[in-house]
Amino acid sequence: MPVVYKRPSSLSAGWSRQIGYFVLVLLITIWIGHRFLGFATANAVAASILALGLALFGFAMAIIGFAMLWLIGAKGGRASFVGLTLNLIALAPFTLAFYKFISLPEQYDVVTAQKPQLEWLSEPIKPASWMPTQSSGEIAFDLKNKRIYGELTERRYEGAIDRVYRAVRAVAKDEGYRITHSIGDDFLSPDEPEQNNKSDTDASSSSENVPVPARTPSGRQAVANGVSGSDGVSGASGLGNATQFEGSVIRLQMEKNSLILGLHHDVLILLTEDETATFVNMRSATQQGPHDLGLNAELINRFLSKVDNRLLGIVGAG
Repeated sequence: MPVVYKRPSSLSAGWSRQIGYFVLVLLITIWIGHRFLGFATANAVAASILALGLALFGFAMAIIGFAMLWLIGAKGGRASFVGLTLNLIALAPFTLAFYKFISLPEQYDVVTAQKPQLEWLSEPIKPASWMPTQSSGEIAFDLKNKRIYGELTERRYEGAIDRVYRAVRAVAKDEGYRITHSIGDDFLSPDEPEQNNKSDTDASSSSENVPVPARTPSGRQAVANGVSGSDGVSGASGLGNATQFEGSVIRLQMEKNSLILGLHHDVLILLTEDETATFVNMRSATQQGPHDLGLNAELINRFLSKVDNRLLGIVGAG
């Protein structure tokens, strides 16, 4: 009597495929809810951790399905492949986040310089959540991934503070920042269009009036005499005992939601002026969690690079 061999079916392969579809739909739903529908960040993180656990389980089921196909010829090779692919796609953003978590400093508040101190004009309100708020500033594993923090430097522009201020306001408008508080800009009119008439071309070409990005001198001393702001920045710079330059100090506090994830960032920009230049410092902080995964540093670098490009464009036009 002939023996008919009947191949067994792998249940783990089917489970892997179904879990993969479910996890992808879950992640897309979480992203849409957080980015567009006001789903709280802490709740989105908790739901994402659940999705991570399911994706790992689905990945394991796919491996078991392949093992059963190899060992006993069980049906389910195609289902295992689909499940493996779907769960790997779901695990990709978590892998990137884990890499940044262990290779970048554990912090959520980033500044371009420790002095002068950049104090908030209005202290951001952090919503209560289950996520920890303490950060150590340490790096779990030094993977030589410090490029974005190496670019966090104070900017120095050889020119008047009003031109730099208008460039900062223009970049903030283009990038979708919402200005919530400002101090020191009462005497300026940020919405006034710049004069590009031919009659002003010769005057604007002067290097004394056009801000030029330059490297900050390594020994710049803090201002000793003058009116001090809430963050310890003085509005004047001493020129000996007889002469003083009354420089201006402008502070802008803004809010920004990241384009892809929709994370909330609080941003502070400090502009100070001395005899020959205007200095720009920046601070950015996220509201929840002990680790920003480098997002604040990338935000600052992007913003200041655009300010650099805008001021270089003015120089070229002159």
